[in-house]
Amino acid sequence: MTVSTDRSGTGMMRKMAIGLVLASTLLAATFGVATTIPEHILFRQRTLFNLLELDSRLAVQPLDYETHDGLTIRAWYLPAVPGKPTIVYFAGREGDLVRKPRHLYELAEEGYGLILAGYRGYGGNPGRPREGNMYRDAAAMLDQAEQAGLARDGFVLYGYSMGSGIATNAAVQIEPRALILEAPMTSFPEAVRQQVARVPNWVVRTKFDNVARLAELKVPVLIVAGEQDPVTPARFATMLASANDQFATAVIVPTANHVNIIRLGGRQAIAAFMEQFDGSGILASLSALGDQASDIADQILPTMDD
Repeated sequence: MTVSTDRSGTGMMRKMAIGLVLASTLLAATFGVATTIPEHILFRQRTLFNLLELDSRLAVQPLDYETHDGLTIRAWYLPAVPGKPTIVYFAGREGDLVRKPRHLYELAEEGYGLILAGYRGYGGNPGRPREGNMYRDAAAMLDQAEQAGLARDGFVLYGYSMGSGIATNAAVQIEPRALILEAPMTSFPEAVRQQVARVPNWVVRTKFDNVARLAELKVPVLIVAGEQDPVTPARFATMLASANDQFATAVIVPTANHVNIIRLGGRQAIAAFMEQFDGSGILASLSALGDQASDIADQILPTMDD
């Protein structure tokens, strides 16, 4: 009887132990999946091949930069004319560097420089996208671009949707001439809750906390948003502008959603904002004055010699 009771107790304990192991494994698996579901949604639609290499009409040049962990990431650029800054574009979650920023190609035709930031895990680049690494990659790209002399008249950072988090973080690090945010999020957890209201913070590892970082900036900031945007609503833009009312301005485009802000009025707002950084006209005037001064000197000096 004693032996039988011990065996029964041992069997029960064994079953309980197995149950606890299975329960803890299931809990760990569930926790792991839960913390990555928002990130999976964020990055799942990324472009895995490089459209720029397939379109020979775009005269962009490759810009390869090295990351802190030894990867080589390819970005793309168009050089600026003297007196105009270089716009650095951080794409949204799809990584579109061709169709979405075509208004920036128009600005490049006016002489502004343009860098199309490459992300790890996007467009044929190695690695997997993660918030911290994307911040460090952006810093490395900007540093190496500056060292290569690609932005002699400074950077204007531009972030669209997800890219707003990377651009804002980079702006805090380097203090560019300006920051432009199109359809930005206040933070990634808030953007997730815009779709699923009761998602706790611990489920979302990626933060992209734009509100906190924007408050630190002391450079001009333009925020353009769509009045009918269901992904990053217009109230996100007004909240961001309120976080830095001294330097930030929000422009809400009527009837626009998440993808047509530029077509419905954002293009004009951005072009007008960029005019304040156009020093090429001043340089041309100085050059003309220099030519006139040279002509006058050529006329006076022979007379003085006489």
